[in-house]
Amino acid sequence: MDRVRRVYSLRFRLFAVFLAVSFLPLGFFSVATSSLIREYYLSDRELELMRRAHVIEGAISQGNFMTDSERAGAFAREIGDIYAGDDFRVLAIDSRAIVVHDSNFIENGSTFFSFEVFEGLNGRTVSRSIQDDGITMYTAVPILDAELGMINGVLLLVSSIADIYELIGSIQQMLMLLLLATVIIIIVVAFFISEIILSPLKKIMKVVTLMSEGHLDQRIGLESRDEFAQLATAFNRMSDELEQVDKTREEFVSNVSHELKTPLSAMKVLSESLLLQDGIAEDIYKEFLRDINSEIDRMDMIVNDLLTLVKLDQRDMPLLISAIDLNQLTEDILRRLYPLAEVKNIELIHEYIRKVTIHGDEMKLGLALSNLVENGIKYTSDGGHVSVTIDADHQNAYITVSDTGIGIAEDEVAKIFTRFYRVDKTRDRDTGGTGLGLAITHGAIRLHNGSIRVSSHEGEGSVFTIRLPLQTNI
Repeated sequence: MDRVRRVYSLRFRLFAVFLAVSFLPLGFFSVATSSLIREYYLSDRELELMRRAHVIEGAISQGNFMTDSERAGAFAREIGDIYAGDDFRVLAIDSRAIVVHDSNFIENGSTFFSFEVFEGLNGRTVSRSIQDDGITMYTAVPILDAELGMINGVLLLVSSIADIYELIGSIQQMLMLLLLATVIIIIVVAFFISEIILSPLKKIMKVVTLMSEGHLDQRIGLESRDEFAQLATAFNRMSDELEQVDKTREEFVSNVSHELKTPLSAMKVLSESLLLQDGIAEDIYKEFLRDINSEIDRMDMIVNDLLTLVKLDQRDMPLLISAIDLNQLTEDILRRLYPLAEVKNIELIHEYIRKVTIHGDEMKLGLALSNLVENGIKYTSDGGHVSVTIDADHQNAYITVSDTGIGIAEDEVAKIFTRFYRVDKTRDRDTGGTGLGLAITHGAIRLHNGSIRVSSHEGEGSVFTIRLPLQTNI
């Protein structure tokens, strides 16, 4: 298993890529270089033999050594001076393939026939390398009659090219050593490069592992500005979000516990008072029972709001889409909340710039708008006003709810849609509610692919602006 992991590890693959990218071109370069050098030296040797052959053939033709039998004896003496000192063998072969002259005096007078001789007798100049007992190059040129232009024979030059192959072998050996040294250097460089590349990745993996074990406070610290640093920055942002979600979850559980514990404690105290006292008057019993009933109603309201939030959190929650007259919906909500506003002498104002009809879930949008207006009434002092303005463009409807209430501090504006969050730090329950209204409003608007913005200053009131698409595509 460990061996399989090593094979599939990123470091192993980096090594493989480095070696492949470096070794293959170097190997190809070595083979190509040795091949080019071999071809160069062989071509140079062939040209040299060809040049020497033509010089000797010219002397033979001019001296009529192939046709004049009296001059045949002077062949070695006169022609030998031309190639004296050259490291190749010279054979002059007549048109019957009989060796007239052999510089090694081995084949004189014998028949010598080969591919090169055949080609030369047919008027073609040829040169080729063959490997018999050694590596030899054969160069043949036809011997022409200077006066008649006839082919009188063939001049064959035989030269060993073992020195060329020895040189090529030395060059190949040097190239192999260079290739081996290069591969070793590449392995060492690849090791350090892979360590440099994998080091930040190891840090990231370490933090990821710790976070998977529940340590959400872990962060990745990278000082570089490369892609790994960008990845670390994105991961740290995600970690911040996860930690915030975890804190929100803990706060939510704590808030739910607190909100439910308060009425339960009150009911327990009231019920124990009734149980532990004898001879309590009927009107006191009724008063205590009314208080218990009030706490039960509060618990029921909290539970219902929680259930509503759970449903709104489900992104695939079905919406009952219908055409909604926003102006009429606003009128209905203000009419229903008028008694609450009248108690505090708060004026409810409905303004609309144009008649607006949208397609959405009327119940959920009505709940969202009702929560905003009701909050405005609760947190506006006596004699103030709450206004609702309806407007639209060719794509979206805009609902603006403004009040002259207590306002919201700048550092708290971003938190008001958090569940159970209250601007009132003392959690005064005189205003009623569960602290879930704005969270429900935000969830309902989000389900309609809309948005809500808040502008508020402490002591100056608040302005909530809702944007809703005229056509809700779910």
